[in-house]
Amino acid sequence: MVAKKDPLININTATKVALTAVKGIGSTLAQKIIHHRPYSKLHDLVNVTGINETKLEALMPYLTVQTSKIETPSSEQIGSQVRSAEEQPITKLGETEAFIFLEDRNERQDALLILFGGFILGLIILFIRRKDH
Repeated sequence: MVAKKDPLININTATKVALTAVKGIGSTLAQKIIHHRPYSKLHDLVNVTGINETKLEALMPYLTVQTSKIETPSSEQIGSQVRSAEEQPITKLGETEAFIFLEDRNERQDALLILFGGFILGLIILFIRRKDH
């Protein structure tokens, strides 16, 4: 028995609801994708803030670029995609829009430095307050 393949979402014509039904695309990212239309190829999505090569690779099985034929998934198709996404646990942080910055090594290092710097600053403030009492 062959599994039924979900229809691909056309990034040039899909609604915000249809885009958010794709695993890894949240409301904000869907709006950015819509704002940067039209696309001539899927790789153009790397020009959208929040999508890098790794994120694009994860999204490619669900997306397509069609310029001549307008095809928007039905509400039933969107509902089935949402249900299947809810049933699958997220296994890595890179699949969520909120943590997309963690996929780039330099940005991950920057985030860790900011956290570490905040921790050190907090310790300094704590020691200064204790010294005053």
